[in-house]
Amino acid sequence: MIELLTAEEMRSLDTWTIREVGVPGPVLMDTAGRGVVRALWQRFAPRLRQGPVAVVCGRGNNGGDGFVVARCLGNQGVDVTTLLLGSRDRVGGDAAVHLKALLGSGGCLIEVAEGGEADAARTVGEAALVVDAVLGTGLRAEVQGMAARAAAWMNEAPAPVVSVDIPSGVDSDTGAVQGVAVQASATVTFAWPKRGHFLFPGAALRGELVVVDIGIPPNGVDRVGAGLVVLEARDLAGRLRRPPDAHKGRMGHVWVVGGSVGKTGAPGLAALGALRVGAGLATVAAPGGLGIEARLPLEVMTHPVGHGRVWPEDAWSSVSAGRPDAWVMGPGMGTSSGASALLRALLAATDRPVVLDADALNLLAAEGVPELGPARVLTPHPGEAARLLGTTTAEIQADRVEAVQDLSRRTGSVVVLKGAATLVTAPGERVWLVPAGNPGMATAGTGDVLAGVVGALLARGLAPFAAARLGAWVHAVAGDLAAAFGTEGRLAGDLASRLPEAMATLAGDPTEPLPDDRFFPAMGTTDIGSRVR
Repeated sequence: MIELLTAEEMRSLDTWTIREVGVPGPVLMDTAGRGVVRALWQRFAPRLRQGPVAVVCGRGNNGGDGFVVARCLGNQGVDVTTLLLGSRDRVGGDAAVHLKALLGSGGCLIEVAEGGEADAARTVGEAALVVDAVLGTGLRAEVQGMAARAAAWMNEAPAPVVSVDIPSGVDSDTGAVQGVAVQASATVTFAWPKRGHFLFPGAALRGELVVVDIGIPPNGVDRVGAGLVVLEARDLAGRLRRPPDAHKGRMGHVWVVGGSVGKTGAPGLAALGALRVGAGLATVAAPGGLGIEARLPLEVMTHPVGHGRVWPEDAWSSVSAGRPDAWVMGPGMGTSSGASALLRALLAATDRPVVLDADALNLLAAEGVPELGPARVLTPHPGEAARLLGTTTAEIQADRVEAVQDLSRRTGSVVVLKGAATLVTAPGERVWLVPAGNPGMATAGTGDVLAGVVGALLARGLAPFAAARLGAWVHAVAGDLAAAFGTEGRLAGDLASRLPEAMATLAGDPTEPLPDDRFFPAMGTTDIGSRVR
């Protein structure tokens, strides 16, 4: 588990470290800058030796970190030019301390004034490496003026760009781009990662993320109670083991209720997902006239409901014959009146855990979202979440953390908000972010597989919140395994076939110690090395 901090939480920890722990602000800034320098040498040593390096600084604390970087690199013999956006007279606080130290050590500083930006842009364009220290985590307004133009210079530069703390222009709390933002090859942040490093679109701009220790006591994070955390393999390792004397009756029976005209594949994919993560049995209940048996894997059982191609109004009288350990409801189900009646009857009658996906969510949205309770797991994509909350997809995506919390509060249930950086939460719990997954998963049926995965874990005895977290993580890692040779043309069935391998990655030792500096690959890549220890 890795806590993701807001800008305010990080400021609070900085203040506490300065006032209560007794580490002066300039010392914290110096340690931060030296951490950046260490990361630069580890990743870009040939470019540092080649030079020149351009360090682009704003007038605030992010620029102060940049002054430390420039001074330390210069002292190590690197050819460095520091570009200050504006006048040195307007630099204050701890940043002014380090600006003075940079100048005192003989560093090359160029003050970039309005109308005199051509030379600065040329310096950036000719550099072997660029350091972005312009705006940092305090940004709240749209980037304008010289800062916006500096972002453009850096994005147009042929050399790699390394951002200090967060790419300039990214909102560190939401990941939103404030008008324009730097596309970094790598980002070096301090003490703990920030939300905007893992929430899109900012997550796509940070490149490789390096988190360096700057001397804030590790238990300091307990003072702020971070509400968003990254889910790691070590959080899940050893949570689910197949007993040596297992038989199919002990490994859980999942019933998938779904299917309608034109959507006969969805329940089959859900059932396949359930079996691929170890459910002992999987049954698909669907309208009998669909002939769905011909579309299903051989290992999946069926329960025909009626003789027509639509759900009969009294479907529950047939479906209630099932005695599963967990239900999955909604994949390809349609939104007919019979489907609606079946949903209401099942939710009212069963005390078994239920995964609600796809058309089950659309029916709930159309009829008014009830209090569902803790034994229900909702798995909406952003469009379905928007319908459930009576808002727009754009508003869901603008603040995904608030959206998943709101939907969980309203329903009293576990919610898995699918998408780039899937989020999982439950009433009274923190929000957990899944750092795996890739664009190749943006294809029909992958959500149906996820519903089946979670259903299987519920059937195997995991509590709903634990099943949702494990299911979302395994599903995303399987997607990465399926995309090992590219993300184009991947099918939901490809992902399902890699689920056993994804489950196998959880056999590691969760007590393995962590390094002082932590590294995370660029989001959306298929490198799962940092997620599988």
